[in-house]
Amino acid sequence: NSDEKEIINMSVNDHVQLNKAEKAWKPSTNKPVWSSQLKKQEERDSEQTKDLLKKFRSILNKLTPQKFEKLMTQVQMLTIDTEERLKDVIDLTFEKAISEPAFSEIYAKMCSFLNGLKVQSKENPECQADFRKLLLNRCQKEFEKDKDINEEEKQRSVGNIKFVGELFKLQMIREVVMHDCIMKLLENHDDQSLEVLCKLLSTIGKDLDVKKQKHRVDQCFQQMEKIVKERKTSSRIRFMMQDVLDLRTNNWVPRRVIQGPKTIDQIREQAKMEEQMEGPHHLRPRQDFWESRQRTRPY
Repeated sequence: NSDEKEIINMSVNDHVQLNKAEKAWKPSTNKPVWSSQLKKQEERDSEQTKDLLKKFRSILNKLTPQKFEKLMTQVQMLTIDTEERLKDVIDLTFEKAISEPAFSEIYAKMCSFLNGLKVQSKENPECQADFRKLLLNRCQKEFEKDKDINEEEKQRSVGNIKFVGELFKLQMIREVVMHDCIMKLLENHDDQSLEVLCKLLSTIGKDLDVKKQKHRVDQCFQQMEKIVKERKTSSRIRFMMQDVLDLRTNNWVPRRVIQGPKTIDQIREQAKMEEQMEGPHHLRPRQDFWESRQRTRPY
């Protein structure tokens, strides 16, 4: 029947010969050009980041009150244009500030200068990574970290809270955050927390103890007085807390001024005053200690 379809029998084992095109596509064994270019770009970015951090570290090491304006001009010229670079800059600044608490004021001032710096977020390109937010997250992470009872961690805690206090004085941290920190340190009630509390109050007590929030400061000092009277802490911590209580009684005027970083002019002026106070006798040669011992040694 012509209407019947012709059935073609074909075994699965039969070899089928396909027609070959003259210019058939073949998979390339070489790496795509874009992959090579991407790798080169990543290497360039990495080198630029290393160069950036080297320059920024150098600026941190030179930072003094007298050189501040000049060095901030150099900071402005740095290319901090990615979230990775921004975080690296924050890490360098943070570690420097908490390891040198005597100079935390000048590092906080530099952070205030960089406040407002924003770059494109890596995770969400539609959003921006903010310098201030990333810095405060870093401080909060250190504050809330579980501390080992060793000297290094104690120093980091004290350095961090001193830095936080200086940032607050420059209005980079809200007042309510400071009160929350104080209450948490009081609740912990261990020696390390109380030492950090004393450092914080010594730094920002004068700025917190104002009419608007005076009642909260009163509550804090009432608890501190109670802790001192209970004598359940070490004598070192009790004396430290008593010093802070006395500081408030004295209207936050310290018995001795804690010197921060000095300018070159201040150092020269101090040296000049010391020279005038010493008078001509300071030119006399110093007698050798071992020589004097030999002369007085009995035989």
